[in-house]
Amino acid sequence: MTNASGPNPPDDDRTEVLDAPGSEPEGQPATRNGLGVGALVVGIVAAVLALPAFAWQWAWIAGVVLAAIGLVLGIVGLTKADRSKGVATAGTVVSGAALVLAIIVGVLYGTGALGTGGTQPTASPTPSASPSASPTETPTSTPTQTPTPTVQEWADQTWGTFAKVDASGTGDDVVAIPDGITGGIVTATFDGDDAPFTLTLLDASNQASGDPLVETTDDYDGTTAWGVADASSARSVQVTATGSWTISIQQMSAASELPNAANGEDDAVYLYGGGAATLAATHTGDDAEDPFVVAQQSQQAFGGAALIDVTGAYDGSVPLAAGPSVVTVIATEDWTLSVG
Repeated sequence: MTNASGPNPPDDDRTEVLDAPGSEPEGQPATRNGLGVGALVVGIVAAVLALPAFAWQWAWIAGVVLAAIGLVLGIVGLTKADRSKGVATAGTVVSGAALVLAIIVGVLYGTGALGTGGTQPTASPTPSASPSASPTETPTSTPTQTPTPTVQEWADQTWGTFAKVDASGTGDDVVAIPDGITGGIVTATFDGDDAPFTLTLLDASNQASGDPLVETTDDYDGTTAWGVADASSARSVQVTATGSWTISIQQMSAASELPNAANGEDDAVYLYGGGAATLAATHTGDDAEDPFVVAQQSQQAFGGAALIDVTGAYDGSVPLAAGPSVVTVIATEDWTLSVG
């Protein structure tokens, strides 16, 4: 049968199936996933930034931010059905790993496990400041520790030291002085009324060296010094006597220290180590044959001037210089000294 519009289509059971609009042809590859690529790139950068955080503490924050962005991009990329899943998956994994690494580094900084080592070198210079204090203490303390020599030490340094020499007899004699000694004291006793007793210093040629130490015709018990007023070359002591006598030759430091009050009848020698003072003295001599001489040898080697040089009676006061010094008394009658 023929239609007016044209021949009828063949009448069979075949049905034509038309392709759905928008469907891709079978076998065509999926479109590239841009979000996945971005996630992978950002994740790699985040991982790279997390590693320097071990040396630079703020790098882990940038790593956390970038890793979080990469993780979000990767997850969104996985939800795209028409996009490749492989790159998005890799980006998600890398970003997640970078995020975990950056967070671990941040926790290490927060607990102090990292970062403390870098701050210690700044504290190490502080101990170097302490050695600067020790040199300032040593120079100030050294001068204060130097002890002031005693008057005995001063005497030893000025006239030297030697062993004591003792001698005795009933007539004339010569007693040797130790070699190298330039001064000392001689303590003597004599028992012989109206008999001469003289002690004279002799040099190496047996010539008299200076005035006699002792010259009397009466009993004697006193101490004299040599090498005080002038340099001495004495090498021996000549004894002239007609009665019993004793002498003891000693170093200058063996003399007694001058007390606040002293008295005697014959000669005496004292060491004085005090400060400047006033020396009051008395002497009971009554004529020109009774000398009274008080002299002070100060810190100079030789040349001490007499403080008192009279004959007969005396009662007065004179200035006494500060020590160390040697104070000698020459007298034949009762005398007193008082330091005030």
